[in-house]
Amino acid sequence: MKIPVAFLADEANISQDGKLNVLGIFDRIAAGSFPTVHPKMVFAFRVHAEFADAGRTFAVRVRLMDEDGGVIFEANGEIVAPTVGPGEFSTANQIFTLVGVQFGQPGVYKFVVTADDLE
Repeated sequence: MKIPVAFLADEANISQDGKLNVLGIFDRIAAGSFPTVHPKMVFAFRVHAEFADAGRTFAVRVRLMDEDGGVIFEANGEIVAPTVGPGEFSTANQIFTLVGVQFGQPGVYKFVVTADDLE
């Protein structure tokens, strides 16, 4: 299983036919003073499963971390890879809406996604 794309945006959803719709991808948050609260952001990523992944269960963890390694947000779950034919693949989109996230100080923050041994 691979994670070919991940991003932070103002909004994202998955349509009825499985398309990922995204509005306002960004990589910086500006604030006049700290601590500050960001009203809403959406973290989304896509997982890509191939023939060799079929039927495997992957433990998935999503974390928003500060530059000191502190965890601001964490979610855990599992993804079971579907069966696909040789040479084929399957994708699934994952979306996390975060409301009212507090940033204590200026700095570099990052989302870290792990799926078993992948990061």
